[in-house]
Amino acid sequence: MPVASLAKVSVSPAAAGDFTVRAPCIYGKRLVSNRVSFGKLRRRSCIGHCVRSELQTSRVLGSVTDLSLDNSVENGHLPKGDSWAVHKFGGTCVGNSERIKDVADVVVKDDSERKLVVVSAMAKVTDMMYDLIHRAQSRDDSYLSALDAVLEKHRATALDLLDGDELASFLSRLHEDVNNLKAMLRAIYIAGHATESFSDFVVGHGELWSAQMLAAVVRKSGLDCTWMDARDVLVVIPTGSNQVDPDFVESEKRLEKWFSQNSTKIIIATGFIASTPQNIPTTLKRDGSDFSAAIMGALFRSHQLTIWTDVDGVYSADPRKVSEAVILKTLSYQEAWEMSYFGANVLHPRTIIPVMKYDIPIVIRNIFNLSAPGTMICRQIEDEDGYKLDAPVKGFATIDNLALVNVEGTGMAGVPGTASDIFSAVKEVGANVIMISQASSEHSVCFAVP
Repeated sequence: MPVASLAKVSVSPAAAGDFTVRAPCIYGKRLVSNRVSFGKLRRRSCIGHCVRSELQTSRVLGSVTDLSLDNSVENGHLPKGDSWAVHKFGGTCVGNSERIKDVADVVVKDDSERKLVVVSAMAKVTDMMYDLIHRAQSRDDSYLSALDAVLEKHRATALDLLDGDELASFLSRLHEDVNNLKAMLRAIYIAGHATESFSDFVVGHGELWSAQMLAAVVRKSGLDCTWMDARDVLVVIPTGSNQVDPDFVESEKRLEKWFSQNSTKIIIATGFIASTPQNIPTTLKRDGSDFSAAIMGALFRSHQLTIWTDVDGVYSADPRKVSEAVILKTLSYQEAWEMSYFGANVLHPRTIIPVMKYDIPIVIRNIFNLSAPGTMICRQIEDEDGYKLDAPVKGFATIDNLALVNVEGTGMAGVPGTASDIFSAVKEVGANVIMISQASSEHSVCFAVP
């Protein structure tokens, strides 16, 4: 299912107890709409479904834009399907040379026929790159020494990991990239301002370097492995909500072309970064590397997407607040979506959408505890009669630091436009309403804002 902007949705009543949520979505240069129907939609922090209940259903209904995912080049050089496994490793997983070796070991030992690995920048590197931009546009000369620190971090890591031609090749590219960054940062320094495209170009280098180093380490084990600059493949369309929507049609075309020139069974791809239709470097914004991995999983039709983190899986509640919290073995896509919305550290909802199209399960695992099975997020299991097999309650999630606003008065009941006036005022101050409750008597309206 294509990714829709979650910032602009409208809710209208449908059948009794149902609501229909519509959100605009642009794919393939066509404006259409997606529709998500939730049986008895409820705002609550208790996530789960009733046992053998047909009322608590969640259906994701695609529109004509679903054709953009099916309109792929199936007869090209790229084999797709269950032979592919997609892995994603975050910055903590590749935080230093020893951890990069551990990641390479996981990749090598995976017995899947073909593997695509999406990797983030080394821990803290993205923050360091944003700091470079801040210093340069503030006309702070220390941006040069800060850039040297970035260079030294990666040079030292490469010296621990690589040798011979692999080391020489990486260091040559590293110094070339740093020289380009110096020129870019100098331009920002002179202008006193960094455009979004300039910023995206600068911050994306961390992923480029970590992908190249990991690919070289995998090759040291004797396996054929190629690294992929995702900007050559992933095409995204910026939206008005400071997010991006993937262009699956163009991305599939570029992937076919890339693979025809780089045929291999192990690919190390950069997370977080992509290109616009005009080939301008951009990023996938918040949780971008997870999103990259989900898009890649859909493009390759992989049999599984494994997201490696530093926790054993998804907890039933925040273990910092609930000492009895346990790791959940399974979650449905919809449950994971809801828990994410209510503040649980699961996945960003947009990460789930691309893999739902092809029923690709997502497994959350701990790189530092390989014995832990993790949590699998997949389509909900049903019995032979079509009833959902699930626990009444899967987990609890909370959102901190919210303000609850209650508007009440006897003159509100039956007055048309009251709700419109209230929420127009909220919109004018730029607040985002995340929950609304109104009594049937229309005597009061209560809503929550961050």
